[in-house]
Amino acid sequence: MNPTSPKESSDLLIGREVAGTYRLVELLGQGGMAAVFRGQHLVTDQDVAIKVLPPDLASQPDVKARFIAEARTLARLEHPNIVTLHNFLQEQGHLYIVMQFAEGETFDFIIEREGRVAVSDAIAVGIETLEALIYAHAQQVVHRDIKPSNIVIRGDGAVKVMDFGIAKILGSTKLTETGQTMGTVRYMSPEQVRGKQVDHRTDIYSLGVSLYEACTGRTPFDGDTHFEIMHKHLSEVPVPPIDLADIPSQFNDALMCALEKRPEERFQSAEEFKRALRGVPVDDETRRVTRPKVPRVGAQHVPESVGALHRWHSGRLQMLVAVGLLLLSAAAVLWALVTDEPAPSAALGGPMAPLAHRTAIPWPDPHRVARTVKWDIDERLEPEQLRVLAKGRIDVAAIKAYYTKARAAYGEFLAAEGIDLQVLVRPLNLVFLPAAKFDAQRGWESPRYEPASSTLYVRRARGASAKRDLPHGFALHFCVHLGKLSNQRCLELAEAFEQVFRQTKTVR
Repeated sequence: MNPTSPKESSDLLIGREVAGTYRLVELLGQGGMAAVFRGQHLVTDQDVAIKVLPPDLASQPDVKARFIAEARTLARLEHPNIVTLHNFLQEQGHLYIVMQFAEGETFDFIIEREGRVAVSDAIAVGIETLEALIYAHAQQVVHRDIKPSNIVIRGDGAVKVMDFGIAKILGSTKLTETGQTMGTVRYMSPEQVRGKQVDHRTDIYSLGVSLYEACTGRTPFDGDTHFEIMHKHLSEVPVPPIDLADIPSQFNDALMCALEKRPEERFQSAEEFKRALRGVPVDDETRRVTRPKVPRVGAQHVPESVGALHRWHSGRLQMLVAVGLLLLSAAAVLWALVTDEPAPSAALGGPMAPLAHRTAIPWPDPHRVARTVKWDIDERLEPEQLRVLAKGRIDVAAIKAYYTKARAAYGEFLAAEGIDLQVLVRPLNLVFLPAAKFDAQRGWESPRYEPASSTLYVRRARGASAKRDLPHGFALHFCVHLGKLSNQRCLELAEAFEQVFRQTKTVR
């Protein structure tokens, strides 16, 4: 008789109630030891992420101690860019870590799907990740496994760093003795490869690898075996990313500094790395990378005074929104329910504060498909924060009026549904995509909303009404920026709103 697989064992837990407080709803991911479920609080209906260690492993002292150490590490950390701990439970031999849950897209999925991420987006993610590391390092916590799959981008643009399962608390030798190799091979620092004692600079190296991969589409070191990759971390100098991708020299130099073999030759703090990313020039108006007319520096150490933050970062709160530009090339898992792209495993994290208090929100680039078209109409409408892109003729004034009415109607619709949330004015790239171009995108249906780049695609066929698909698409856009509702709820509301809106005589 074949033994039950870990996946099958985990599936058997779906529907289980934990400590009379949570219910395991669905399996999100299965690791070597623990499984992660989406859970639901039985009283409040709040979604949570629950990491479960089964009895056969929980009975092993070393494994149990490491699982508990992860919970204790999370308990030390309370930061907007880090998942936070809700609870730790033990029942019927199982151990449970209950954490915040965020529907978002992991950075590795974005990189895999898009091939390369725009420099502006990689920088945005890098800075937000560094904000998390600055805080964690100040708490004497070293993550030790920074990699794209542990960086989550929510649909509202917030970045969450997750999985502190092998984190080290500086000054403690428990479970992290010298000689142990901890981390993921492609993102390991040389000192991790050697099994040496590590400090916060190992996270700087791993983030450097992650951003290198984001902008070039490949990690600096690869090979057929783990040993080969580890050897390259120790002995080979990476190909400068500027030789592989069209990136500014400042970004190239920052990455090469982060990837120095010797920790003392890297950035000496996450704050220093963040300041280096601030010096990367990007054109404010077009969001395109600008290449300054200066000699390439190459793989030299970047001094601490590298410069000020890239174009649209005027404050940390703005950055939480600007990081949404990362997804200008990607549909988020947040919106997997309105796309038919393959969805990555759901990510852990927690809901960020709604965007209502943020000001001077930068206008995101349209999604990558829209950037491949030369538009006849490209008009920004203020204060509606609506950008209309179209081929051929279109009545922009009528679209503007339609959008304004839809926003007002959506607010009334929410009130009628008993939802006390304010409809926020947020930039929207409204793209009337030619039918041939739309149909060339495998699996697309109109309307198609890409939340992180705030791009709404409408399939425009000759003779078809430009307004046909707008109510549904507008509703998706409004809902994602409420910051409070789940994917499924937003989709349900969009479908209901479309019917209500079309029946409203005043907004025909």
